[in-house]
Amino acid sequence: MKLFHNTWEKWAIIICVTVLLILGISSAKANELLMAHNPMCGICQNFLQEVGVDYEYEDLPLVIINLYNQPNWFKEAYAEGRIKPIRGTPTFIIWNGRKELTRIIGYADKQSFYNDLDEVFQK
Repeated sequence: MKLFHNTWEKWAIIICVTVLLILGISSAKANELLMAHNPMCGICQNFLQEVGVDYEYEDLPLVIINLYNQPNWFKEAYAEGRIKPIRGTPTFIIWNGRKELTRIIGYADKQSFYNDLDEVFQK
C-alpha cells in the first residue's frame, strides 16, 4: 500500500503537521495574573506591600503592568480588544498569553484577594 501518491502530497502533510505542532506549543503557555497598576494608587501600593512581596500562586505568575509605562505586547492586546478596558486600579487580569480570560477588580485585603482568586478557579 502506497502512503503518499506524490511528493507534493507528502510535503503538504509534513507542513500541516509542523504547523499544528508549532501552534500547539505556542498555545501551551501557562496563564499569568496581570495586575494593571497605577503608581499613584494607594490601593495598588497596599496590594504590593501585602501580597506582592510573597505572592503565593506559583502556577499563576504575577506580572505587574504599570499603566503609565505599558509593554508593547500589552498595548497591542488592548488595542485589538484581547484585553477589555481598564476603568480603575488595581485590576487583575487572568491572561493566557493571547487574551483575557477573566478579571478581578479592586483589592480590599490579602485574604479577600486570595478568596477571589480561588473562586475564579473553581468556576
